Amino acid sequence: MAIALVAHPTLDVVPEQIGDALPITGLYYPIRSRQSDSTLRFYGDLRAMLAETGARTCAFLSPYQNLHKDVKTCLEAGVDVLCGGPIPKLDDQATLQSKARLAIGGIHHSSTLFNKALQQRLNPSFAQAVYLRLLSGAQGPGLLPAWWAACKQWTLAIDLLGETPLQLHISAYRQGRAYQIALTAATTSGTTVQLLIAPQRTLTELTLLGTGGTISASSAQSGIALSNAQGTRIMPDVLPPAEIEWLRRFQHENAPPQPDGASISDCGPLLLRGLRQALRQKRPIALKL
Repeated sequence: MAIALVAHPTLDVVPEQIGDALPITGLYYPIRSRQSDSTLRFYGDLRAMLAETGARTCAFLSPYQNLHKDVKTCLEAGVDVLCGGPIPKLDDQATLQSKARLAIGGIHHSSTLFNKALQQRLNPSFAQAVYLRLLSGAQGPGLLPAWWAACKQWTLAIDLLGETPLQLHISAYRQGRAYQIALTAATTSGTTVQLLIAPQRTLTELTLLGTGGTISASSAQSGIALSNAQGTRIMPDVLPPAEIEWLRRFQHENAPPQPDGASISDCGPLLLRGLRQALRQKRPIALKL
């Protein structure tokens, strides 16, 4: 069944890799011009792409100003929608009136890195989680891409630790259209959580410290490093885009992706309000969850 993608130009490699694995019939993003070496056919009009390609699923991999309008267009056309992050301003009536499916978030459940880290975290020898640090880059300039990255980190952290913090502290800074964000929290069991968003898209780091060992991975190293009292070993890893399995499960198993432990749709508006408040007040702010 044909799939259409909606992706920011900075994600050129990801759509291409998805296209090598799945029947991608078109690529769309709402900008006037686009320089790309992608072999996927690019469309500047969503309705035209849906009509010409006959896509029955549309996956939104990037946020933008009128995301909610384009999601509504797909649902009204009977096209199933997968969205990688929360959808601001989405009309609930549009989802209720459509027979098409809508699934939001859950990409990390299809990530090799996340699943291997979770497997190790659940190993009795790892014991109590003490500290979690995640660093990732926003897809592009502007607040929406930085916010999306923060939402995805937040739900990943909750699912990895298996518990939701009661309070969150947000620091946010802006230089031009580049945003730097720091989220800090502590869980009821005592785990400190630090989530960082940087303007550099290719950054990815994960560090989880437990009383019985450490799990670490980054875009700068090959594989996942597991350290304990006996030493350090590297688990070789090939990391295809998690979006491939995310889409495959949705399409071929006729089932939505595994939901986030904390709904990305529920936490999204709260995080966005917090980020705007922190930027406006130019100081860290605290949010009760």
